[in-house]
Amino acid sequence: MFDFYVNTRIKFGCGARSFLNDILEKEQWDRVGVVLDHNLKDLSIIKDLLNSLKSTVKSWALGECTVSEPTYDALENLRKSFSDPALQVIVGLGGGSALDMAKAMAVLVKNREPAIAYRGFDKMTEPVLPIIALPTTAGTGSEITPNASFIDLKEKRKMGINGEAVRPRYALLDPEMTLSCPATPTVSAAADSLVHAVEAFVAKKTNRMARLFAQEGFRQVCTHLPRLLQNLGDISRREGVMYGAFLAGIALMHSGTGPAAAMSYPLGVHYGVPHGLGGAFFLPQVVENNIRQGYWEYANLNGPADASRPPDKEAGAQKFFENLADLLGQIGIPKNLGFYGFDGSKAQTDAFVKETLDLKGALEQNPVPFGEAEIRGVISKLSGT
Repeated sequence: MFDFYVNTRIKFGCGARSFLNDILEKEQWDRVGVVLDHNLKDLSIIKDLLNSLKSTVKSWALGECTVSEPTYDALENLRKSFSDPALQVIVGLGGGSALDMAKAMAVLVKNREPAIAYRGFDKMTEPVLPIIALPTTAGTGSEITPNASFIDLKEKRKMGINGEAVRPRYALLDPEMTLSCPATPTVSAAADSLVHAVEAFVAKKTNRMARLFAQEGFRQVCTHLPRLLQNLGDISRREGVMYGAFLAGIALMHSGTGPAAAMSYPLGVHYGVPHGLGGAFFLPQVVENNIRQGYWEYANLNGPADASRPPDKEAGAQKFFENLADLLGQIGIPKNLGFYGFDGSKAQTDAFVKETLDLKGALEQNPVPFGEAEIRGVISKLSGT
């Protein structure tokens, strides 16, 4: 038995951005707030989109996302741009960080307590504005999920403003919007989608539909990403990666995340590592741990067995691990925590373990036990201690 839903209305394909004004007209939204990744403001494709938007609506407010890893402090600064209570909709333009901040602004227009008061699930007491998401990276899944993550700089924790109300009402997935994305954020976002697919496939809450989307999403990203990095202007590869990432996001939404994503949180909070890169960094170690404990379902992640694949599940799972590690190496994922400034000291390790264990919900989704001993083992191996 399973439940399956996609509550976001999705337009996918080159030119999908052109439906923005149609949506606003159909919904009769003419007072619009826009959260824009500040790195994009000088791009012709963004200028054209915003000029078209301004010609359609009665009024609009624009705020820029200027941080790569959003914080609650950054939300407080940004909300000053969205103080008009007459706003009817929030449009997010950018990568996962900009989209998460757009989700938060949809909350904070009418919910006037400090942003951190809404940390958790469904803490809003006033209506939340509808959200339209236009991602300019492919992989975070923020455009279809009911979550938005932010760092609490005081407590050094990353926790979200979550709930069905922050799931975007519409998502316009336009591969042309990703053409300007440089190699590093392209890899980070796509790597995030690989983590989504793999952890969704094996999560305890997974189901047949989630696995179906995870399999195809993983295959699409693995097929197109390495070739895209050879030519970042290849729109067909951009489309393939975006499509695969979208499928992986749906898989994640219907199953759950796991230890690799959980361990990426303290890596992001303390060392500034983007979530996608952090999750991909830990993913092979999680997979290897699970295989060592007798979990071999990874053999099925790419679909039914064929003549080119090992004849038994254990060998197939091991082959999957080897292929995954090779792919992540190809796209430049580091193999040592020292690259990020982690020195392997007892203090750093203990803090890392504690903060990961706080995310027990994700750890409990792993198909085999994954607790303190496993986290310490991964850290030791990746830091050479």
